[in-house]
Amino acid sequence: MADKKAAKRRRRENKEAREKAKAERTGPSPAQQAEAVRNIEAEDPRHAERRTGLDGSVGGDSASNSRPSQ
Repeated sequence: MADKKAAKRRRRENKEAREKAKAERTGPSPAQQAEAVRNIEAEDPRHAERRTGLDGSVGGDSASNSRPSQ
């Protein structure tokens, strides 16, 4: 029974610590920062060409120095 109470107390303390850190943080959250990086990379035309196959590759990511298979 004591183990359950201790685990419950630890979960509550961890939650309080997360909420405190969140309240003290200024600016975007780590998830928002990661999303911003993905959006910037998605807008890069070089990435768009690779995704659509306009760079001569055949589907997906390909190494830039590889020879095309025949």
